[in-house]
Amino acid sequence: MVTGRNPKKLSYLKIGARLAASLSKHFSPRELIVRSDGKIKYVRLSTRSQLVGATLFGGIAILSLATSIGLAMQQVTLHGRDIAVREAEGAYTGLLAEVADYFDQFKGSTGKLGDDEAYLLGLSGENAGMRDGLKSIATQIEGPAPLEGAATGKSVAQGEDPLRAKLRDALKNRLLAFDSDLKRIAARNQSLTNQIADLKSEIRGIEGDRRRMAAERDELTALLDQSRQSNGNLANQVADLTGRLTTLRRDHQVATEQVASLTAKVGTLQGELQMAQASNADLSRQVAQTKLALTTVINQRNTLQLGRSDLGRTIDELREKVASVQESQANFVASVTERTRNSLEEMEKTLVMTGLNVESMISAAEKDGIGKGGPFLPDPATGADETEQKLLTNVATLDDEVARWEKMQVVLRSVPLAAPVDHYYISSGFGARVDPFNGARARHEGLDMVGTLRSDVLATAPGTVIHAGWKGNYGRVVEIDHGLGIVTLYAHLDSVAVKVGDVVDYRQLVGKLGSSGRSSGPHCHYEVRYNDKTLDPMGFLKAGRYVFKG
Repeated sequence: MVTGRNPKKLSYLKIGARLAASLSKHFSPRELIVRSDGKIKYVRLSTRSQLVGATLFGGIAILSLATSIGLAMQQVTLHGRDIAVREAEGAYTGLLAEVADYFDQFKGSTGKLGDDEAYLLGLSGENAGMRDGLKSIATQIEGPAPLEGAATGKSVAQGEDPLRAKLRDALKNRLLAFDSDLKRIAARNQSLTNQIADLKSEIRGIEGDRRRMAAERDELTALLDQSRQSNGNLANQVADLTGRLTTLRRDHQVATEQVASLTAKVGTLQGELQMAQASNADLSRQVAQTKLALTTVINQRNTLQLGRSDLGRTIDELREKVASVQESQANFVASVTERTRNSLEEMEKTLVMTGLNVESMISAAEKDGIGKGGPFLPDPATGADETEQKLLTNVATLDDEVARWEKMQVVLRSVPLAAPVDHYYISSGFGARVDPFNGARARHEGLDMVGTLRSDVLATAPGTVIHAGWKGNYGRVVEIDHGLGIVTLYAHLDSVAVKVGDVVDYRQLVGKLGSSGRSSGPHCHYEVRYNDKTLDPMGFLKAGRYVFKG
């Protein structure tokens, strides 16, 4: 017979498994990156160490809370006992005052009785006229006298004055009453004394409890201060580790960017290496062809030296070869000229798309100085045959086209064909528009390119910085002179990264996109000027897309 497992044990195992999974999820192993003296170390925090730290923090917090609650309860208890002691002391003081009043009354009554007795004794032997006064005094002491002849229940002593006997009895009764009052007062005084003794004993116990509680409170306060100090030290350590982690993350980001930059440079160098290898291969082929040609010439020379009779025929064959080579060269030059002309047409088409005048820009480039050179070609009119004349003419045409192509290259290097920001959309175009602040019709001399705040603003062409700083409603502005009369302006910047006189390259950082000056939001106001006249930047951007697409 197979017995099943205990259900209660299975439920405990499930609860333990769930608890372990929850702890593993919330206290998964972590690593802290610590950088010190240029060295990077990794500190691993296991699940167990994290649980120990959390348990320590929780215990300290619970101990602090329990200590605070205990102190509060002790304060409440001590306050209640203080109130009870003050009430007992007030009751004891009242009883003492009442006993003092009874003693004063007793003394006064005793003195009055003695005076009355002395007075009555002094008057006992006087004449009968004084008896009426004694009767009145007796009446005041014990009430009206009984009627004559009534039975008194006790015979008057023989030979004793009845009035004197009455006075003595009245005084005796009065003394008995006072004695009873004194006994009652003594009993009450004894009770109060006992109560006061009990209260003093309780006060001594309360004082002992207070001293003990004060000692415990001081001990708990010391523990609480120690816990707070430990919490402060742990908080400082956590803040220090957090700062180090932030620094390490920033250093890691910088290192990642440097690795990416170096990777790009390696790719560029690999491309240049491949080009160099290809050039080396071409040169090797040319050397091999030259060696082959040299070997051929040597063989031909030897052949000529051995057989001068065939010299004339060989000369004719060489002339035919030269003519064929010249024809091939003329065709090659014509092909190169056609390609150069097509490239020039594409360049001129690009320049026309920007709104600039092609011939004016070429003239400006000539004024800035374009180097001239090329091979020496003799005048074709001095006895050259038709094939040679054709070759020379084609070479001259190619030289003109190449010179114009070089000028166009200078012009295009000065023309800004790219956008100043990588990611944008145009919120306001060039020309007439409604002013965003006052709603009036106004002229807008550039493009408003909306992008992410503090994103990079880049130079759209090489040039020299002629302004870097605040410029009225434009806010923070950078202006770059690209030569040939072309100037670009980047306005409303959040910050400026260049200064006047800096020579910047194409796509070099000049500032950060912002909303300085008269601006309704983060954007870059971009202008293109030619000889102090503003042009529509959209034409330059379209021309750039046409060039880069090709």
